[in-house]
Amino acid sequence: MLPTQDEEKRTVPLRVDSSIPPVPPLRRSPDLGAIFCCGRARRPREEIDGNLVRMARYTVLNFLPLNLFQQFSRIANLYFALIAILQLIPGLAPTSWVTTVIPLGFVLSVNIAKELYDDYYRHREDLEVNSREVEVLRAAGEVERVVWKDLRVGDVVRIGRDQEVPADLVLLASEDEEGICYAETANLDGETNLKLRRCCHHGEDLAAAGGLESLADRRFIECDLPNERLYEFQGALLREGSGERVPLDESALLLRGSTLRKTAWAIGVVVYAGSDTKIQRNSIKAPRKVTRLERTMNLLVVVIFVALMLLSLFSAVMEQVYGTSFLSGTYYLEFTFQWPDLGPGFGGFLVAFLRFIILYNQLIPISLYVSLEVVKVVQCFFLNNDLGMYHAPTGTRFHCRTTTLNEELGQVKYVLSDKTGTLTENVMSFVWCSIGGEMFGRAEEEDPAGARKLSASGPGSAEKHRVAGDAELRRRLEAEPRKGRSENRRCTEFVEALAICNGVYPHWDGPEGRGSLIYQAESADEEALVEAAAELGARLLRRTTGSCVVEVQGRKLEVTIGAVFGFTSDRKRMSVVGRLPNGTCRVWCKGADNVVLGLLGPSQHCLDTTQSHLEEMSCAGFRTLCVGQRDVSKAEYNRIVAAYEEASSRTTGREAAIAEAAEAAEAGLTLLGATAVEDKLQEGVGTTVEAMLSAGLRVWVLTGDKLETAISIAVSCSLFTSDMPLVVLRGDELPENSLGVADLLGQRLQQVLQLGGSAEKGTGRGRGAGLVVDGAAMLKVLTPEAEDAFLALCRECHSVVCCRVSPRQKAKVTELVKAKERAITLAVGDGANDVGMIQAAHIGCGISGREGRAAVLSSDFSFAQFRFLRRLLLVHGHWSFRRNEQVVFYAFYKNIAYVLGNFYFSFLTAFSAQPLYDSLMIGTYNLFWTSLPTVIFAFTEQVLSAATLEAVPELYADVSGMRRPRLLRNFALWAASGLWHSLAIFWVPTLALGADSDVELLGAAVYTAAIITVNFKISLITRYWTVLMQVAVWPISVGLWFPILALASFMYTTPFRLFPDLVGVPRALFMSSEFWLGSVLLAPTIAVLPDLMTLAAKRAFFPSAVDLFQEAEDAAASREGRVGGDAVLPAGRGSDLEASGGRQMSVSAASRPSPSGELPTASMVLARCGTAG
Repeated sequence: MLPTQDEEKRTVPLRVDSSIPPVPPLRRSPDLGAIFCCGRARRPREEIDGNLVRMARYTVLNFLPLNLFQQFSRIANLYFALIAILQLIPGLAPTSWVTTVIPLGFVLSVNIAKELYDDYYRHREDLEVNSREVEVLRAAGEVERVVWKDLRVGDVVRIGRDQEVPADLVLLASEDEEGICYAETANLDGETNLKLRRCCHHGEDLAAAGGLESLADRRFIECDLPNERLYEFQGALLREGSGERVPLDESALLLRGSTLRKTAWAIGVVVYAGSDTKIQRNSIKAPRKVTRLERTMNLLVVVIFVALMLLSLFSAVMEQVYGTSFLSGTYYLEFTFQWPDLGPGFGGFLVAFLRFIILYNQLIPISLYVSLEVVKVVQCFFLNNDLGMYHAPTGTRFHCRTTTLNEELGQVKYVLSDKTGTLTENVMSFVWCSIGGEMFGRAEEEDPAGARKLSASGPGSAEKHRVAGDAELRRRLEAEPRKGRSENRRCTEFVEALAICNGVYPHWDGPEGRGSLIYQAESADEEALVEAAAELGARLLRRTTGSCVVEVQGRKLEVTIGAVFGFTSDRKRMSVVGRLPNGTCRVWCKGADNVVLGLLGPSQHCLDTTQSHLEEMSCAGFRTLCVGQRDVSKAEYNRIVAAYEEASSRTTGREAAIAEAAEAAEAGLTLLGATAVEDKLQEGVGTTVEAMLSAGLRVWVLTGDKLETAISIAVSCSLFTSDMPLVVLRGDELPENSLGVADLLGQRLQQVLQLGGSAEKGTGRGRGAGLVVDGAAMLKVLTPEAEDAFLALCRECHSVVCCRVSPRQKAKVTELVKAKERAITLAVGDGANDVGMIQAAHIGCGISGREGRAAVLSSDFSFAQFRFLRRLLLVHGHWSFRRNEQVVFYAFYKNIAYVLGNFYFSFLTAFSAQPLYDSLMIGTYNLFWTSLPTVIFAFTEQVLSAATLEAVPELYADVSGMRRPRLLRNFALWAASGLWHSLAIFWVPTLALGADSDVELLGAAVYTAAIITVNFKISLITRYWTVLMQVAVWPISVGLWFPILALASFMYTTPFRLFPDLVGVPRALFMSSEFWLGSVLLAPTIAVLPDLMTLAAKRAFFPSAVDLFQEAEDAAASREGRVGGDAVLPAGRGSDLEASGGRQMSVSAASRPSPSGELPTASMVLARCGTAG
């Protein structure tokens, strides 16, 4: 009998006997939070699908209705569906239903084919995963092989070496006598370093006969309800009717998707299956982001729809006027007062109004949305395969995780970046340490000022850990501690603490003692510290659940571990409580300096010196930790261990109880020293930051490091200059009152304005001060009363660095900028602590680094190095925005130029709603004669070459400043061009052929002029001509129209009896000189002549920066004998263009004003640490 269910827990019986009856699950009942899941017998319909995982979106039955529902939820598709319905009403439509149904069907079919293709592969993957087999253990040693989808919560499974884990398991046993195993979690978080997992100590030997039955006897697991927290788990293995309780935490959990490594076998019980597993809980699809261009496009659709209604209204009124005034005496044109010719009055007006809506319906381009989707997919293909963003050392390619944000890359104004692993390599090197008030690792002749400039990736010092090469430190460690001086003993205790107080697990790649010792650590900092300790003579040889073996200068010490208080983001420290072989009981602790220093006891003889060293380390840009210890009596040791075990056994409130026990153990520490770990800047970070600043981007760095470390990094990566005045906001210096904080921020703003009065607004150049804010200050400035003043200050500063900030604060800062500044934000990070910031930004970028894949999985774009952000924004952002903007505007333009011919024709037909064009022409205009050049233009056009856009980052402002008013102005110009072209397209052929020409002949002539003109227009805006584009425009889109028209005229003689109105039309047209002169030559020429004149005048008298650089590229291409936009701008050409009167360009960062006023400079802040040269 299972116990009463807890509302916050899941109860899992160990199901080792198939006779256990199935228990129907409770689906998140508000009354019962616990869920029973066991049994493999035939399940009732309401039971969940066990371990079945379905990534496919559709089934065979719901694919078509669900896909069509999603497509018709788009207003444009619904609009054309309503038009098609109107066309089916007998006598109402002036055009055939085919003219709308065929284009709409094509648009819908493209999306259906795309979704079908994608979902087919999802179904294949689902089948492959769900059909894998795993061993399930039953009573009496029976082993049953079942497929993954048939696993149930409570099943006991055995995993072999290198096998993937099929569900979330609590580990019960493993090959290792200590009950440990190694799991690789690359599929979950991208980390290739192995994670150690421990079996729960249940006291049963599963390898013995009857061991499994004994374990399952009246035992069950109580654990958290399913959740998405990958690194958190609380539970207990309980025995009904007894007080037995074995605590469980995340170290006992093997997650679905992880792989068993370096272990022959492991046994575990399923606690979460199928959609309840943590990896599935983290697979929630992110909401679709809508770009600024798409929002503008939706607005334009509304504008065009309103124009369509007004045109239809005017035409309907004119139809009534003509019918009652001008045609009253013409008996064969008078109203019949029968459907649909209802005569004067509301009925007749309504019918006319609907007929004109159908006639003009193509003013809204039917292919707009699907064309944009297709071109974005193709653009993403080229992005993914750009060798300029491929990281060869790791084989990491650029990856678009969404296809909706391409053009948004050209609109970015704010870049918010993490530091560790994003700007830096996250490859740690232990370089300095302070022990007992003495500094080690830094050579006496080393230039302290130079140390501040972090080196980029590349050759470094001879040793990986520079501190290990310090001769004096080695001498002291090698001296006999008992015969040596006290400082020798302090050095030994320091490295002992580094070797013991960590979560690192060593393993040998060969027989123990003869192979190489390899350390597996989840933290790069810990790995560096333990490796350096080993190089200094304190080697961690073995670690088990209750002990560790450390070899110190050849002496092996087996330390009994009583308690381990792990590192958390709240505690910012870890502690180990253990007993040495000589009986000494000790607490070792290491963590953030501001935390550990607060735990020290009185009378610390080296505290002041160590704090000075810590400031020096921070100013050098190093990551710092403090190390402490204290000896405790045996009785206190027992109390600490008992408190730890009691807290660990809780299933509710466990973390708070463990933290409380840790505080008691860590009070009164003795300071041993401090560590300095270097994290080198990634290659190209400095030049990338300089380029982004020159491009007018506002760059903010959000980091958890100390203030001095953050400033040093900012100077190293060119975010700050050493002579730049800084506004430093510390939490302890700000008033507690929010209004007081706002007043203080206003005062700082006035100081900055006095410094940067000549700042070039909106470009990020020439600004006179940097802003540095710590986490405590963030709590005070991110309030409703102070946030506006804070943003005003940020707006006037050159760059912003936020230090000591939590993941939540990173997200809040991003949300604030996004909401208040109304500018496009881009967040970039590499760790799980950056996920909130990445998801909050308009564009989220994940770095594929050493801190897992959490950031990548939550991002829109992922890549290997920060430097690739330069090419992504300056090149692909520029290209994508220009391309997609032109695609959208061209789609509206070409339909305006073509559809308005029907409006003009109405003046010649008494507004009778007589269509000018044949059904063949209406149905194929957007599909065949104007679409192909648009698509090819959208992925081949280059307004400037990649080399020029990267070399001159200021050109990015040409697209990043494109707000909605400017977009609407550009659309107005395109619409005006379409209006003029429509006039030329219609009236020139009409005048050439004569107003008395039959409608089929005139319609074909006007249609031919429209095809030639709109393709001429796209040729004018194309700069980068490729073979594909040349073939698409003239031989296909224009050239094929003539034979297709000729072929259509013969279709009526076939059994299909198609296109009867076109019989004889091609022959009459092609033999008419008026057609060739008017439609083919004069109409397109008259239409595009103003475009040519405007373009020439603009380039000659009002050239933009883009125009000037295009001329430079053309000149360079001519000299090199090339044609097109792939020329590289010659050196020095930028200065020539500046002198010629164009917009001023500068590749290098602008010079900063000299420090003035009372604000300290960056070098002054660093000088307070004693390191400024």
